[in-house]
Parts: sequence; structure tokens; C-alpha cells
Amino acid sequence: MSSADGEHESVKLSCPSKGASARGSSTWKHDTRKFGPQNALDSASDAAWKSAPSEEVDPMAYYEIYFHRPVSVKEMRVQFQGGFVGMDCIVYQKKSSNQTTTTTNEGSSSGEQQRNNDDKDVEWEEFDELFVEPQDSIEIQTFPVDEMESDEDEAYGTCTALRMEFGKSTDFYGRIVIYSLEIWGTEA
Repeated sequence: MSSADGEHESVKLSCPSKGASARGSSTWKHDTRKFGPQNALDSASDAAWKSAPSEEVDPMAYYEIYFHRPVSVKEMRVQFQGGFVGMDCIVYQKKSSNQTTTTTNEGSSSGEQQRNNDDKDVEWEEFDELFVEPQDSIEIQTFPVDEMESDEDEAYGTCTALRMEFGKSTDFYGRIVIYSLEIWGTEA
């Protein structure tokens, strides 16, 4: 879709129905059905991703979204549980690799292989244009990509995955709860 001024309209890229998946640094009580990272991508549900308490050895929590296709991110919308907000957030991206999908004799595709590998050979790079500074609130918070920071390259912001690293939490035990996380942008 295109708008009247010729730009593409943003769509929700983080839908599980479009193939998006999620991973987290930990899950509360190892109960992925109730508290797994995939729950935060389903905004129609009241389920959430709830991290386990942080360890003193490794206090940093993270949340990753895999799109399994190249996308151009325009904004992030996130809803935390008040009192369990991830702070000191740095966002990273995996730039899209130019792999093509081919079908094998068994009918499976290398795209499925790529989905399983999630571009493991591609390094995480800091996404400087997406500055996320959450407030301790249950309200949905919107963080737009600062397009002024980028050059005019057409491939700007094209990635296959995002990673949010949290340096600390507003919770005394370091737990983080995300009710909803949406990534909006365009298909690359």
C-alpha cells in the first residue's frame, strides 16, 4: 500500500501470523505457555512475557523479535507492567542477508532452514536510530525511528531481527513484564 504522498504505509510487522517469533533471556518459572516471549507479540491476549529474576552474575535481560524476512522498522510500541519495566535499553538489529529461498526435493525450503538459523552468521548491530527510553508505566509507549539520523540510503533500517537489551529493571528482583510489543514499518 502507498499513501497519497508516495510513501508506503506502516503495517504491524511483529504479527505471529506473518511469521514473527520471539525469544527472551529467561521465562518466569520456565512456563513458556503462560509467560513465554511469544505472548508479548499477541496483542489480542492478556498473556505477557515475564522474565525470571535476574542473576547477579548476568543481570542483563533481553528480548528478541525475529521477522524471518527483511523489514524496514519505523516505530516500536511497547506496554510494560508498571513496576516491572526494563530500563537502560539498547536496541540492536540484524541486517538482512541476501539469501534466496530455493525448494529442495523433499518440498522443504532453505527459507525454513533460514528461519531456524535466524541469520546466526549475521552479527547484532546497534540500531542507533531507534532510541528507547521506557517510563515506569502500564501505558503503551511509542518509540519512533529517528529517520533524520540515517543517510538517504533506500535500504535504511532493513533488518530481519531486533534485540532489546535491558541494563536494569524497576523491579527490585530484576524481573521484566511486557504485555505487548509491536513493531511497525514496511516490508522491505
